[in-house]
Amino acid sequence: MPCEKLLSELNFGLGDDSWNEDDSHIFGTLYYRDILKCIQFLLAHLPFEAHLDFDTVRLADSQGGRLYCEMHTGDWWWDTEDQLPAGASIVSVICASDRTHWTNFSGNQQTRPLYLTIGNSRRDIGRTSKQRAWIPVGLIPCPPKGAKIIDEA
Repeated sequence: MPCEKLLSELNFGLGDDSWNEDDSHIFGTLYYRDILKCIQFLLAHLPFEAHLDFDTVRLADSQGGRLYCEMHTGDWWWDTEDQLPAGASIVSVICASDRTHWTNFSGNQQTRPLYLTIGNSRRDIGRTSKQRAWIPVGLIPCPPKGAKIIDEA
């Protein structure tokens, strides 16, 4: 892989071999991880152990008004949990990307990161970089500025 050093730095405890490569894209190589393995890693991540929520909670302020502060306090979570078999839990998956410029592989080839986390981790954990709540799961090749896709059909 041409970006082995970068991928090695994005190990996050999943191992250097956790990255897959797909070079069939017109604008460069797509690097990605097995999403289920990443979710399993987050669920078993010891720093999260005391900070994961699987049960629904309804919170209220001092006037009795409903408070929504975490995913498991929302109506969707309650409605969905009612439809699950006994003993099952919700693990919500959140993906995000940004325009963080990680690297130029060569020439005009650029890539953007795709991150994953689970909504069961509380916000105070999810927002701290030390806890590694957001795992990079993909490096998406981006077209260079001014690039045009020509439809051959």
